[in-house]
Amino acid sequence: MTELLKPAWSTPLPENFELREFAAGVLEIAKENLQRDLELVSTAFAITASQIHCYSVAFTDHEEKAAMYQNLITTARRDGATALITCNDAFIGEKTTPDFLETYYPGKLEADGAEECIMLAISGPAIQTWVIELPYERAGDQIKFGNIHQEIGGELGFLEGWASEEPSVQ
Repeated sequence: MTELLKPAWSTPLPENFELREFAAGVLEIAKENLQRDLELVSTAFAITASQIHCYSVAFTDHEEKAAMYQNLITTARRDGATALITCNDAFIGEKTTPDFLETYYPGKLEADGAEECIMLAISGPAIQTWVIELPYERAGDQIKFGNIHQEIGGELGFLEGWASEEPSVQ
């Protein structure tokens, strides 16, 4: 059995905690890190009734990514998390149409030259999934950001089984 994840850090949940406000701060830090380092380290935050846990989610390929996120889900459930915030470097592609899904394989978007983005998602068993994609392009040693795309209520393939199909809180 895979060992459950250990947080890089944890902090008490503030009384006036706002999930979307915290996520917006995560996105700003991700932009700063990407601009400075020209790469983005994937992170996840599990929100419980009393804590915020931060996890580094390192992986080298699609199989490791799937295993890492399943481990994150198992850890979040064990700890009673009500929400996960994930932040990854990703590629923007077609929205999932039947034709796209028939020809999809891990790495297809990159191979097709799709636009890079910071992908931030908020999800949980009792909340609608909210995904933000912030496209960017590399110009030498600079990052130029595009316009944010948002989707509410979509499905996250890498967090399969985490979010409820029928959220009880909007």
